Amino acid sequence: MQQISKEKENQIQQAMDLEKDVLTTLAKVRQYEASITSLKRNIQKCNITLKELGSVDQQKTYQPIGRCFILKPKGDIVNEVNEYIKSHEKDIEEFDKVRQHLIAKGKEKETQLQEAMKSLKI
Repeated sequence: MQQISKEKENQIQQAMDLEKDVLTTLAKVRQYEASITSLKRNIQKCNITLKELGSVDQQKTYQPIGRCFILKPKGDIVNEVNEYIKSHEKDIEEFDKVRQHLIAKGKEKETQLQEAMKSLKI
């Protein structure tokens, strides 16, 4: 059996660490993409709520809280839903910036991994 030199062993360990970093980064990107999708879905639900509230005139409006409902003026509910939308849009922008950064970082790590694999001639 061939003995592997310490230098070769260190190179292999570095390549394995780079591979682990690439996989971790890709997992984080997927998590951010899932969060962004969820926030966009919630914004769509809020837009549907606003559309339906537009058809309500002077009827009583209730806001759901857990398993109960609280009587609230229509204007208050509309304002809260609009704030909810703005908050989600802001979160989406922040998540997208982080996601873009992680994608760039992942590509950089992939390039380093490819170079490490070439140096090992695997």
